[in-house]
Amino acid sequence: MSVIITSPSRLHFSLIDLNGELGRVDGGIGVALNEPSLKIEVATVDKEVEEKENPKEVVPVLERIRSRIEPGLSANYRVEILNKLPSHVGLGSRTQLSLSVAKAISVLENRNYGVVELAKLVGRGGTSGIGTAAFDNGGFILDGGHVFRKGEDESKVENGMENEEIKTSFLPSSASKVSPPPVLFQHALPEDWFFVVAIPRVKRGAYGAEEIGIFKRHCPIEREEVEKICRIVLMRILPSVLEKDIATFAKCLTMLQGVGFKKIEIALQHDIIKELFSFFEVHALGYGMSSFGPATYAIVEGEKRAKELADSTTDFFVERHIRALVCYSNANNRGSEVKY
Repeated sequence: MSVIITSPSRLHFSLIDLNGELGRVDGGIGVALNEPSLKIEVATVDKEVEEKENPKEVVPVLERIRSRIEPGLSANYRVEILNKLPSHVGLGSRTQLSLSVAKAISVLENRNYGVVELAKLVGRGGTSGIGTAAFDNGGFILDGGHVFRKGEDESKVENGMENEEIKTSFLPSSASKVSPPPVLFQHALPEDWFFVVAIPRVKRGAYGAEEIGIFKRHCPIEREEVEKICRIVLMRILPSVLEKDIATFAKCLTMLQGVGFKKIEIALQHDIIKELFSFFEVHALGYGMSSFGPATYAIVEGEKRAKELADSTTDFFVERHIRALVCYSNANNRGSEVKY
């Protein structure tokens, strides 16, 4: 028996609070996309096949699931990646792959795990909850971040909360042990809101030790910066989603590029990202960079306009002799899909 999982990519628009003075940290907004997408097939096999034939990026995921699931797995598994997401470019590939493998195995093992349980199992969602929520239900997402007790012993239990619910330092998801944050707002975006995604072949976004170092050097963010982000999100972006106001939504995404931690992420990028922003300033309603990049996006209305902008964006890179992947997609408003 085998299970096929198709999951969306995600754009991470911005982290909200990397200051932490109010006792909470992280928080973020983002959206699930139909394309590019991840598709895997997971099948039961004998032990030797599992050890020899699984892709290298899948091996640690399987090892973690096997070490943490109780009372243990009843079978061995082979994972075939049918459609791969680019890694370390800002589309959330690691989270989607980890959750997809965990979901498939939970189905094959007849275990009814929710998305939070799956995320805990594979160790995702320690900073941003956007990827986890995108996998679950798609759409536009706002998550509420984590309780923050800076410098406290991580083994400490406070107010009935276990250590897996409390962060004690500023860390990216890959280095955080806490559970995924609560989803505060999740809503479908209109079908005719399209994102043109450009991924230039330049230095990939920060990850691993480099990403941890950036968080340590630049956090906490100034309180005033966090307040600006909160005001933009609460008073402009959320209403624009409910009112289907693409102009305001797009304008506010552009505004976020110059505020808080996102401003730092962009400052670390190749010069082509700034050039691309200038290009999108003229040709799109709004734009930004996803997570640590280099995936950059522009938002337009209608598939016809999206195709036109994707074509002209491809020309933009050709003229500068830079290789790039360019595609376009509307929002995935349903989350991952399971087929037998």
